[in-house]
Amino acid sequence: MISNTAEFIAGLTAYVNTLIPCYYESASLTGGYPYAVVNGLLVSSLNSGDLVPFYIDVYADETQQNATVSLEEACDLLRNNLNNRTIYSTGVFYATIGFDTQGTTGESEFDLTHRKLSLTARIFYTGGSN
Repeated sequence: MISNTAEFIAGLTAYVNTLIPCYYESASLTGGYPYAVVNGLLVSSLNSGDLVPFYIDVYADETQQNATVSLEEACDLLRNNLNNRTIYSTGVFYATIGFDTQGTTGESEFDLTHRKLSLTARIFYTGGSN
């Protein structure tokens, strides 16, 4: 098994980008709302792959009308499309994602509203052996 976390991150962010704008660890300052940021990957090695808990932080502009409604709709969209989703990169990995929890998070920026989705991926690498 050859691990390739970078390829998993690329595949995950590419898929989330089909739903709403998505970044890894930091967001563009010029993008629109709502948007998502993938972070907090904690990789645990298993016999046949990796178990990877991670977060998707979802942000909306609190100054916009119905900001919390659009934020909850974005969270629902992500949750509905990521739970039990399999993503893959041919010849590198395939991963099944499961939804764990969703919660509110205090935000230091006065004009942002924020939710945190907790998910876990079970990754199987197909790119050879060590």
